[in-house]
Amino acid sequence: MKDLHAPSQEIRPRVPTEFVSFEGASLLWIDAILLVPAIFGVMFLPTILRALALSLMVALVVTYFVLYSWARVHRDTRVAHALDVLHIGPPRTTRA
Repeated sequence: MKDLHAPSQEIRPRVPTEFVSFEGASLLWIDAILLVPAIFGVMFLPTILRALALSLMVALVVTYFVLYSWARVHRDTRVAHALDVLHIGPPRTTRA
């Protein structure tokens, strides 16, 4: 039987990369660290500021989907390049 606490043995935990890639795991941490406190912070704002924050969030989501749709159709534009640099653009496919 092997001693798992021996310094000569290297412990490598098994990470199931078939289901979640490492990029996805880091995205979950970013969501947990940044978005959850922001959501709870918005919850306790006065009504006018909460409505303003909600409208800003909706505007950002709509803007992203419009830019994403544009980048899917027009792949050689600056919008497509900017979304690609930010790693939030549509996947690039190559034609054989």
